[in-house]
Amino acid sequence: MKSRIATDEMIAAANPPEGYGPIVSNSNFAWENGPLFEKRAGDVWSRGFRVAERHINAGGMCHGGMLMTFADIMLATAVMEVTDPPFVTVRLTTDFLGPAKLGDWVEGTATAHSAGDGLFSVAGSIWVGDKLVADASALFKAFQRKS
Repeated sequence: MKSRIATDEMIAAANPPEGYGPIVSNSNFAWENGPLFEKRAGDVWSRGFRVAERHINAGGMCHGGMLMTFADIMLATAVMEVTDPPFVTVRLTTDFLGPAKLGDWVEGTATAHSAGDGLFSVAGSIWVGDKLVADASALFKAFQRKS
């Protein structure tokens, strides 16, 4: 599968805040739900996206499934700081704490820790501005590549 990056048109439409650049993804699923962006400040990676019409549920808010997709991708970023791919999500828990609306910039950060035996626990938060939208935690399992 070929890695892809957001086009100039997609980046302009998402209008990310200063310092955010588009992620390069080889995941068709992530690609279809993006574009997603990231920035690094010291040791902390932040990821974000602009809520578009395709992310909205029947209630007019960002769909919980999109927030969980974003959480999974955001949490995986933290895992990449402590182990190499490939790894998979074993468990993902998301607590929805507030809404994200059409046009909102949604961003989040996470931290991963080794839990032993190739398992990594991760926790992170997602917010819009200074309002917490969701807390997420996950367990990832790393696999050794076969030679």
